[in-house]
Amino acid sequence: MHLHGHDFQVTEYGPSGTQVDPDAPPIPVRKFSEWPMRRDTFVVPAFHYAKVRFHADNPGVWMFHCHMDVHFAMGLALTFVEAPDVLQKQQTIPQGFFDMCHRQGIPTSGNGAGNAGFNLTGLPPIPN
Repeated sequence: MHLHGHDFQVTEYGPSGTQVDPDAPPIPVRKFSEWPMRRDTFVVPAFHYAKVRFHADNPGVWMFHCHMDVHFAMGLALTFVEAPDVLQKQQTIPQGFFDMCHRQGIPTSGNGAGNAGFNLTGLPPIPN
């Protein structure tokens, strides 16, 4: 897994409760020291979890994803929107971007569906 815009610390990892080979010895949960090594990439073994911590001190939209393309394509990725209030004050979107969206009927305010809150009515379908 890789996190953009930050380094982080892995504080714990272990089995997720699903075991591929029932005859294999169980893998213990591993907890790290109070101050584990800082990194921006780490390996999560199959059917395991990891706990990470980082300082959220870099406003932006940051990807956290797997570097294996097949996993990325399966959805093993997410974005952190860090300090959106700060971003809105620091950055402006050129008017041409808004114009392009309006010409295509794409909302330029609200959530991903152009609505307020958690109302996702009208969200475009997921492409095949």
